[in-house]
Amino acid sequence: MDVSMDSAAGGDLLVRREGAVLRLTLNRPQRRNAVTDALLRGLRDAVKAASEDDSVHVIVLTGEGDKAFCAGADLTPGDTPFKPDYARLQTPLGELSRAVHNCRIPIVGRINGLCMAGGMGLFGLCDMAVAVDTAKFGLPEVKIGIFPMQILTTLRDLIPPRMLNEMCMTGRPIDAATAFRLGLLNRVVPFAELDHAVEGLIAELLAVSPIALRRGKYAMRAVESMDFHQMMAFTESAIPSMIQTEDAREGLAAFNERRTPQWRGR
Repeated sequence: MDVSMDSAAGGDLLVRREGAVLRLTLNRPQRRNAVTDALLRGLRDAVKAASEDDSVHVIVLTGEGDKAFCAGADLTPGDTPFKPDYARLQTPLGELSRAVHNCRIPIVGRINGLCMAGGMGLFGLCDMAVAVDTAKFGLPEVKIGIFPMQILTTLRDLIPPRMLNEMCMTGRPIDAATAFRLGLLNRVVPFAELDHAVEGLIAELLAVSPIALRRGKYAMRAVESMDFHQMMAFTESAIPSMIQTEDAREGLAAFNERRTPQWRGR
């Protein structure tokens, strides 16, 4: 397995490539992996680069250490996302969210601990998530006089409305078991089993057609704002091009020949 390691945002983001898997690790454990503008821009750039690389099939997002996935924005003076900049038309979190929305690669969240505020925004950007059983999820912004404005964009279709209202308006967190019951998590495991559970999910994603995943995720994003008739027309028109891909032909042949398909990603 080819392994390469790079860093961005002054070392606050670790970028690790292992074959078809890109691993992005928030590397600020001393600050509970709180994000800065630079760190958000590093994530944005990494996602954009992966989106243009057909050899990347899965992205994994996690935090360094065993305490926190991401505690939110770094609120200390300095490079904080809350530093006023009235000339800025788009925020780094918004830029990252747009990059993820346009990304056709499955993103798996490895939630290794506390997930709060801006961390919930990153969590909401993931397509699937596995969490430790001690993880906490919360939107405590009201406790410091603000509100999770941008984060609502990624959470409004993920968290049931009444629960989202309660989390936003009271700042009270929920535990991993509750998050799982609400459908926010795919797996909840003890910390010792976290990597095994994440790797199992990655293996399942790597076993299927990468072009089917890319086209499928594109379609899932495209129909979000469509009504029923628009969705039906869009998906109907997507079928002919889908079945003409090399992977579709290989998948059908492998099924009929009772063998494992050899995906080419085309």
